[in-house]
This record gives sequence, C-alpha cells and structure tokens, in this order.
Amino acid sequence: MVRQLETCSLEERAMALDRALHSHTFARSEQLKAFLRFICEAEALRPGAPLTEYVIGVEVLRRPEGYSPAEDSSVRTRAYELRQKLEHLYAKELLDEPIQITVPKGTYSPQFVRRSFARITDEITPAPPPAEANQGRHFALDEPLRLKPVALIAVVILSLILGSAATWFALKVPVQKSSPTADPVLAEAWGPLAAHDGTVVVCLATLLSLVAGPYGHEVYASRSYPAPEEAYPLFKQHRLLPADGRLGLTFTDNLLAVGTMNAALTVIKRLQSFGTPYQLLPERVATVSSLRGRNAILLGAPVDSEAISIAMRDVPLMVDYDPEIREFAIRDKTGGQWIVPKKGGNGDFLEVYGLVTVKTARDMDSRSVQTVVLSGITSVGTQGAAEFFSSSSGMRSLRTAFAKEGINEFPAVYQVVVKCSYSNQLILSAEYHSHRVVRLSS
Repeated sequence: MVRQLETCSLEERAMALDRALHSHTFARSEQLKAFLRFICEAEALRPGAPLTEYVIGVEVLRRPEGYSPAEDSSVRTRAYELRQKLEHLYAKELLDEPIQITVPKGTYSPQFVRRSFARITDEITPAPPPAEANQGRHFALDEPLRLKPVALIAVVILSLILGSAATWFALKVPVQKSSPTADPVLAEAWGPLAAHDGTVVVCLATLLSLVAGPYGHEVYASRSYPAPEEAYPLFKQHRLLPADGRLGLTFTDNLLAVGTMNAALTVIKRLQSFGTPYQLLPERVATVSSLRGRNAILLGAPVDSEAISIAMRDVPLMVDYDPEIREFAIRDKTGGQWIVPKKGGNGDFLEVYGLVTVKTARDMDSRSVQTVVLSGITSVGTQGAAEFFSSSSGMRSLRTAFAKEGINEFPAVYQVVVKCSYSNQLILSAEYHSHRVVRLSS
C-alpha cells in the first residue's frame, strides 16, 4: 500500500532515484535509466513544469531537432516500458524501499510516494543507551538540519566529490534580503544576478574520470577495467591495499575539482550578500536546454562542459588545449595568440590564468538575462576568476579601466583575464591581467 508523499525532501528523492538506478532491475536498461534520471532531475529543477514528449525525445532518445512525436512513438513506448520496470522494481526487488517512484499514465512527470507497511516482526532491537545513541550517527530525515547556508553548500559540494546522489539533487536555497552595505559597483557588475525576482542557476562542470578501487567493483554504471601497474604505487601513497589486492578502474562523470568547489562557495557567498535565491546543480542535471532564458553562473572549463563550450562560441577568448606546449592555455580566436601558464623546474604550476566571461541579453519579455562563465587553466584558474568577479576592488578597478576607454558602464558582453599564482594546488593571489569588450552581431 502506498500514499502520496506531500512533502518529500530533496534528499529522499535523490536516494530513491539513486537506489533505482543502481538496482538489478535497471542493470541492463541504459536507455530507461537515462529516461528515469532525466525526468526526475527535470522535476527537481522545475517542480510542476510539464515534461513534453518532444523534449524527452530530443534530450534522452537523441531524436533530431524538429522531429514529429506524432510520427515517432518511441517516447511513448519507452515510457510504457519504464512504468513496467518501476512496478517490477518495487514489487520484486526493493520490497522495503520507503519511497517509490511512479510515472502516472498520461504524464511524463514522476511522483515520489511514501509506502506504508503493516508488518509484524519477531524480534525487536532495543534502542541504544542515550550515551551511545548519537555516536557516529547521521541526522534523521525528519530532523531540521541546522547548518548555515555556506556550510550547507559545502556539504552538498562534498557529496558531489564523493559521487553521492543523496545531497546534490537540485539544491534550491532561499536567502535573506541583501545587506544595505552591498557594494553598488558589484551590484552593477552582477546586474540581473543581483536581483531578487528570480533564481540564479549555479552550474558546476564535473570531470569525466577513471577512479581506482577494488577490481570488480562496478559503480557509476561503469564496468571495472584492470588498472595498469603504474596505478599501484600511486594508489598506495595515501591508501591501504592488501598484498594480494587487485585494482580496477571505473568511469565516473561525477567528480568536482577543488578549485571549482571553492569558486562555487565564492559566488554563492556573493549571491547571499545580494539576497538572491539560487540553485546549485551539477551540469548533468542542468541541461543546456534548461538553462535557456535563465540567469546562470557556469563554473569550469569548456573541456568538461557542453554548456560552457556553447557559451564560448561567439567570444574571442577561451580556455583551450595548446598542442605545442601540451597544456591548456587561453586562446585568442581572433588573432591566434595564446596566454600560457608558467611552471617551475619540477613541472608544478606557478602561475595560471582565470577567465571571466559576462554575457547579458534580453529575453522575449525584454528582461535582462545574464550568463557568467568562470573558467580557467586548472580549477585554480576557475577559482581566481570567481574571486576576481566577486571582489569589490577587482570590479571597481575594471570599471575604471572601462571608463578610460570611454565606456561608462559595464558592457553587455566582456571578458577578463585574471592572473593567478598558487602553490601546492592552493591559490595565493588573483589579479587583473587584461580585458576584452565584445560586440556581438545581432
């Protein structure tokens, strides 16, 4: 027996989705897993918004733009198969799962329902003594989590790094009204991002990586590949491995670089100072189509992000791979020049560069919509770009540089190169290097 869950927490939804995707029922159904993941993540991103057959066909089943759902019934067929799989999942495999995912007929929007069970057990485990009850425990789902907003974001970002689906799921954070001491230069530079009339999407590029672990441990929907010999001494530097232990490699698209994490914390702190609500999402949740017409901050490098790659198509500067130095650098697409990082004698970076790209446009209702891309050479460059764009002194100096060129306001589209020095993967400074005002053809 089930009953509708009226107030289902984001964590409960994420955990229910994660267990479904990693179940035996869906083990050999990659397309149905993609279907289920997409509709659940879309529902989390825009609760209550209708999911159309056409969007699912294009985004999940890779049908071409402009295809006709009336002539192609593949989405309806897959939806029927998905409903059958879900019924089997909770009837045969996840019998004790507290939250059940359903997709009612006539809609593609999922529902999360709480299952109630009438069971008689032969044994009752006594509760632990009060002194032991809280040792090593996690907070209960029905307890209020008393964390400051930035601390809460750190928990979410940490779960991203660990590959957990339990916390990242479409976090939406309302914040208090802006401080009366908010710097007006920053408010001008951030434009629509500093307004209170909409939610800013903070989208994080995640790294496609091979993760080392026990051979045969298949996670992230990836098989385990035998690790090469050179992986063993690297693994043993900070980890224990039995003498006869074997290492395997599995693919994951859910890792977050430390500099990108710090960049997210920086921009979120600034959004909170404006009183702007925001959503923190990994890019695999915030698809390119879902970002259209929304104020967004994109964090990461183009190589790790389709959204960032698309956003950088019509601007002159971008982070790109330079085959001559076999390293990433900032490329000027108009003149062919490169801004390259500086390395020490041991090959470690001494200086890298961040890149701030600001693009402001008008939507169909003539409202200003802003996309800010914060990228860089290594994630430290991304962090430096975030710190510069969030800095009162940095943006005031940039405003002065524009004024010297006869530009008395922040342009609609511009880019700033930020020079970053760092040591041992930690940023030491971020300072202005150069800028470019961009005039896009209409």
